[in-house]
Amino acid sequence: MGDEALTHSRLGDIPPEARLLLALARPQLTVAEQGRIHQFLSLSGRDLDWGFFLDQASRHGILPLVGRNLIKHRLIHLADGRTLAPYRWIYSYAYEGNRRRNLALGDEYAKVIRGLNEAGLDYAIRKGPVLTEGIYHNVGLRRMGDLDVLLRRDSLPEFASVIEGLGYQQGHLSRNAEQVVPFDRRTQLVWKVNLTNSTLPYLKPAQRDDVEVFVLDPCFNLFQPNSGIKAEADDFLAGAVDTVAFGEPTRKLDPVDQIIDVCVQLHVEATTLMYIEIGKDLTILKFLDLVLLLRRLSEEQLEALTTRVRGFGCGNSVRYALHYASQVFPDDVRPDLIAEFEPADPDLLEIYGVLDGKPERWEQSFAARLFDQRRWESLKAHSTVPGPRAVV
Repeated sequence: MGDEALTHSRLGDIPPEARLLLALARPQLTVAEQGRIHQFLSLSGRDLDWGFFLDQASRHGILPLVGRNLIKHRLIHLADGRTLAPYRWIYSYAYEGNRRRNLALGDEYAKVIRGLNEAGLDYAIRKGPVLTEGIYHNVGLRRMGDLDVLLRRDSLPEFASVIEGLGYQQGHLSRNAEQVVPFDRRTQLVWKVNLTNSTLPYLKPAQRDDVEVFVLDPCFNLFQPNSGIKAEADDFLAGAVDTVAFGEPTRKLDPVDQIIDVCVQLHVEATTLMYIEIGKDLTILKFLDLVLLLRRLSEEQLEALTTRVRGFGCGNSVRYALHYASQVFPDDVRPDLIAEFEPADPDLLEIYGVLDGKPERWEQSFAARLFDQRRWESLKAHSTVPGPRAVV
């Protein structure tokens, strides 16, 4: 059985470890998918660079999901009981540890949601928390981090009053992780000038082994201030829908707006120098979030998505996200949907650094950037991680 039988991605010649990773990147695996993966591992598992596989699963944010699939379906076990992958326990612990971590985050963030509800604030929860419970349906599969809250700018004082009463402060965590240190004036100024769609995050030391810090990230808009798109929180809060998060009644973005939010965030992070330099510009988790959300849209909602994207003028971001999601998960993104969003700039897919005011063209392919083997080789050699990956 050839490597290509594992996935239908359009990424071309990628390492076998990457093909395995993509095949495992599903909340649910069909019996046929399990069979293909197990057959591949039976034939090729001993030749894989399991260190590279583990590194990529971690960097792409899907180690708990991958670990759960490998262990639950016994995919790394041969018929005679031998285990193909070294350190089987890592995959089990990754899932179970993430489940416990998310439960701890949920217990804390439930208190925040109760406080916001009692204060009568109009807000909506974004991204991770609503995706983890509402899309993945298993609290251990997807890592959570910040609690992202969309609210009106004039609601910030009341928001701050509620969360400060729960022990949150603006600042960064001290070296011993026991207190929050206020941001210096330069950081505050840079944030105010460059990120006027949000405010500095609020932190609370967790003092736990599984959670270092609880983070609340309030924002007033889904678009970056230098995007030129005119929108405010009201444009999204008006259509927010009721849901339950961490056992508490709350609100989330409308499904169509969730797609827009994920696409815009994906485009920004994939093309911004800061994310590129730290290796978090492209991750499978972001594309998986998007395709799982897309699966849930009705034909009527897909039409509404097209209308709403054109109304905001954010077609470039949606086109970018859909195009590359279709490279990773081609069966989950309809070509006719991508065609709805013709980019104003024909070079859209190959340019990065625009929001930084330093536009450059990629010299590496998308697949090479997604699975950066140079970074792994550099780590193994104990050398410095390479700089911006536009350089071949």
